[in-house]
Amino acid sequence: MKKKFAEKLKYFDYALFIPFLILAFIGVVMVYSASSINLSYLTGSTMQYFIRQLIYVVMGIGITILFAQLNPRWWRSTGLLIGGWFFFMGLLIIAKFFNSAINGANGWINLKIISIQPSEFCKLYLVMFLANLFSNYNKNGGNILIRKLKMGKIFVKEWLLIAMVLTMLVMILLAPDMGGFAISFAIVIVMYLAYVNLKYWKSLLIIVSGIATIGVGAYFLQFTTFLDGTKIGYMIQRFRAVFEPFKYENSIGKQLVNSLYAISNGGILGRGIGESIQKRGYLPEPYTDFIISITAEELGAIGATVVICLLAWVILRIYLIGIRSKSTYAMFFCYGVGTFFAVETFFNIGGAIGFLPITGVTLPFISYGGSSMIVLTIALGMVMNISANQKRGTEVAVFGE
Repeated sequence: MKKKFAEKLKYFDYALFIPFLILAFIGVVMVYSASSINLSYLTGSTMQYFIRQLIYVVMGIGITILFAQLNPRWWRSTGLLIGGWFFFMGLLIIAKFFNSAINGANGWINLKIISIQPSEFCKLYLVMFLANLFSNYNKNGGNILIRKLKMGKIFVKEWLLIAMVLTMLVMILLAPDMGGFAISFAIVIVMYLAYVNLKYWKSLLIIVSGIATIGVGAYFLQFTTFLDGTKIGYMIQRFRAVFEPFKYENSIGKQLVNSLYAISNGGILGRGIGESIQKRGYLPEPYTDFIISITAEELGAIGATVVICLLAWVILRIYLIGIRSKSTYAMFFCYGVGTFFAVETFFNIGGAIGFLPITGVTLPFISYGGSSMIVLTIALGMVMNISANQKRGTEVAVFGE
């Protein structure tokens, strides 16, 4: 028993696990700091979100260790992947049509004890689904799916698989959950580019060109007024707030302006834990969307940089595991998870500093939230499982070529 346990510890990926623990610890501290003052005004208690986040972190640590040790063969089960699609589509439909909107989006299912966000789980599901799909259609580097598409010989099976991915993306968009949709769409694009096996510079050029096109389109779209009053018009207003936040500081730019004030207040060393000004009613839900702003205000540029560097380390480590992989499935899976973490980090921080519209995306391992922590730690544990099998030399035997 001791020998078996010692062997598992030998192959455990501490280079991923320790940064995660540090981030989770920082997250618990910052959630308490960011939420306590407003909770004291509302309920007289300051510990509610701290206790919940601590529970989520403890659960997350257990989940990470569990998925790092589980036999991963079931990940590729056709029954699991097809059944998972029906399950998560059902959750998205329930959230959209049978639950009340939160902040204008029907993206949550209230279970009284906990609220779950189906789109969070869909991100990981899409990674698993696409990794299985592309690895099955990439036998001997043949890119069978692409060849069928070019020859016009794509069959019902292929159309059905593509439709499954598209309908899930559409349901996330209809919530509307623009942040969740953008992350899920980015996962699909990056994994597809990995599948077609383009040179890195070509893939990077496509991604940068796509981002630039969206940016230019958004810039000119802000001048339109005929969509005002609609949900699309509300999204356009968020772009207006990005381009001219101080012009709209009393309306649509208020959140961003207060986020920038928080970052500015912190300076290099910060005001100190618990000393944030902007969390005192100026920033809505400072323990979720704007937790990096409160971190910068209380821990300064140095503290915020530490958080960003730890997240960058985790993301690059995941991509590195994918690059080293001898299994096509494991490679695609790591690329998908790395993209998931990277885009979510980019959207949260980008929204807080005014580089992107505010989308309500959480900061991995730092922001308050049970759904996010559960999904992120499952994904992290699965990547650590791949890493352990790489070290054992059993990766191909377990995941296939």
